[in-house]
Amino acid sequence: MMKALDIYITSFKNGFAARMAYRADFFFCSIMILVSELLLPMVTFLIYATGASFPGWNRHEALLLQGVFMLSKGVSSLLFFGLVYNTLRHVSEGTYDLFLIKPVSVLFLSIAAGAEPDSIGTILGGILVVLFSLLQLPSPEAIDWIKFVLIFFFSILVMFSFAVIMSGSVFKWVGNSRIYEIFDSITAFGNYPRSIFSKSFQAIISYIIPVAIIGFFPASALLGKELSGVIPAIVVSVLFFLLSLSFWRLMLSKYTSAGG
Repeated sequence: MMKALDIYITSFKNGFAARMAYRADFFFCSIMILVSELLLPMVTFLIYATGASFPGWNRHEALLLQGVFMLSKGVSSLLFFGLVYNTLRHVSEGTYDLFLIKPVSVLFLSIAAGAEPDSIGTILGGILVVLFSLLQLPSPEAIDWIKFVLIFFFSILVMFSFAVIMSGSVFKWVGNSRIYEIFDSITAFGNYPRSIFSKSFQAIISYIIPVAIIGFFPASALLGKELSGVIPAIVVSVLFFLLSLSFWRLMLSKYTSAGG
């Protein structure tokens, strides 16, 4: 365990050092990411300014939800989402064999080698939106924070599962750079309160493709709202995680080192 942690920390430091070699580019990219991530909360703010709203959610509650989603996305990108681009690049170049011959888990090594320091901009944006929202809302109780942290863990688990599935798919569909767009389209529903969707669609985003747990459930916990359906959503998140690992192993077995 300690050896794996040392490998991950060393790889993360190397990735960060590589980005800091061009500091102006790093800070410019981080700021651009921050600005782009803040666009949706700004649109939501304007929607409420016109008198429209999401049923059952006031302006700052909706912003809190989007801030939590942004925070989950940023933490995931920083810790492991580079797995997708890293796998895509090496498979396309036919150099993924280098991961296969090393005495470490292929998946773990792919994660460690794909740190994305630029996602600091997304994390900062999430923190800013969450703090701005909480300052306008009643202070959460201690139990609300505990529930939030627990559910947020499963939010990260779902994001990890998406990363594993996306990276696994490039073993079969080499050069599939559109996979990020597919991911963004699917997870975009996690930016909004579940109540705005039909009952059937609520079930889909909670118990089939669990994107509601990325933003809706942890934000609801922090706000002290009713957490109806959270236990089944957590169970589905764990199953989604196990499914992603099985999918990864299946796709890895189909890797032919062809390049692209």
